[in-house]
Amino acid sequence: MSDQQHIDKQHIDQVLAGNTDVFAEIVNAYKNQVAGVCFNMLKDAHLAEEVGQETFIRLFKSLAQYNYKSTLGTYITRIAINLSLNKLDSIKRRQNRFQEQTKTHHSFVANEDRADVKMENAELVQLALNSLKPEARSVVVLRMIEGYSVTETSEILGIAEGTVMSKLNRAMKKMKETLNRNEKNNG
Repeated sequence: MSDQQHIDKQHIDQVLAGNTDVFAEIVNAYKNQVAGVCFNMLKDAHLAEEVGQETFIRLFKSLAQYNYKSTLGTYITRIAINLSLNKLDSIKRRQNRFQEQTKTHHSFVANEDRADVKMENAELVQLALNSLKPEARSVVVLRMIEGYSVTETSEILGIAEGTVMSKLNRAMKKMKETLNRNEKNNG
């Protein structure tokens, strides 16, 4: 067990013994990290806040089952990623239901002419990121935006390091294709 894991164990033992002040310290220590991960996954401040709060509720409820195989920070980030993926799945299901209802009520939806709309580079990158499946997006968010190492990303997502690298490679290629396609359409 690493030094950080020993410190984490001491904190968790105190929380499990009823010391809520220590849990508040854990929340303060990790709230910015969780907020960043959730926002980068969901791209909506309100949803990110909601999932961030749920992350700490889930953490509190699961502390007794925490196995110390990874640091507490990795464990918390894994919870945040999983809850973000669940939220994205829920949003997608709602969107699919809405689209099916719309198809039922409308036989034709006009496609707006967007040739005159110029996007900033950040918006194009965000568009490319949003075009990725949630699993691929989580790898890009953790590695490229949050700066986690391949090993840390592997631990957080519960996948092999080689899988992290291959998913990142495929995701970056897809993002590049999306950016190139948008550049041609807008240029």
